[in-house]
Amino acid sequence: MRFFLLLIAVGLSGSAQIVSQNLLRTNVTFESGQNTLHGELLLPQNTDSVPMIIFLVGSGGNSSHRTIYKEFVEQNLEALFLDEGYGVLYFDKRGVGDSEGKWQRSSIYDRADDAKAAIDYLKSLPNVNPQRIGVFGHSQGGWVAQVVGSLYANDVKVIASIAGPVYNAKLHLTNIYTSEYICSGETQEAAFEKAAKKAQSDINWVSVFPLKKAWRQLKEISDFDPADDLKRITDPALFVFADNDHTVYPGWALTSLNETFTEGIPDNFTLSVIPGANHDLKDIGMCSSKSEVDQALFSEYFQTTFKEWVIRNL
Repeated sequence: MRFFLLLIAVGLSGSAQIVSQNLLRTNVTFESGQNTLHGELLLPQNTDSVPMIIFLVGSGGNSSHRTIYKEFVEQNLEALFLDEGYGVLYFDKRGVGDSEGKWQRSSIYDRADDAKAAIDYLKSLPNVNPQRIGVFGHSQGGWVAQVVGSLYANDVKVIASIAGPVYNAKLHLTNIYTSEYICSGETQEAAFEKAAKKAQSDINWVSVFPLKKAWRQLKEISDFDPADDLKRITDPALFVFADNDHTVYPGWALTSLNETFTEGIPDNFTLSVIPGANHDLKDIGMCSSKSEVDQALFSEYFQTTFKEWVIRNL
């Protein structure tokens, strides 16, 4: 009877699967504004007051826990936390999978609102501890987690920004292009100069001619700067940077945080730089090929650091 009532409570939108005696994996839906969002809930069974992790994917229309993030979430969330009694909620962004809306027309704040809807959904479930919900995001999802921590501090216990930028969109785009030029053989100085010009040119272009979905998305986020949101975060917050990250240089990130917090990094912030890891938190160099990255292993240093922080704070 307990299992039957739980199925009613979570509001099934598809199939439910008992993965093990202690875990239910089920498709779910919830509303965010005018959009119905689809996700997947992993919930420990025969347990009350379950602490929950909401995971936020990165940018683009192909970002989902079912596709490019499948390996990441299996090894860095499910393998680390399900046996510890945590539950996990994934959901597809607007316009991705079966979720309604358009990802390319969604701002960082729109995505944060969707995360808030996910939080509210979890709080409606009888087995979830509403006081122990954490929002973790990777890459652009890290930006979103920062905004969630800023706007919805009373609704989450912790946030984690994993390989997420802590500076504005223009500098982030410059960072990406700098890496591309360096990996093609340019010196660091020449790469940065070319990258800065290209980033500004792209932002100017998409403001007038956002002809592709990726360009429309850039237009939506081109003026985003997380500085004010970072200043409003009061919950425990983890910021993970990777040594070989081609999109977020740790040095740039730490410099930006020191400029944002001129009187010192807040005590509730934990900063971690993962040695030898790339943007995906794998032990591989910045300029490695896709096939090399695919074969690389996730950083054990990251997994250990991440798990210890989560268990200590959530």
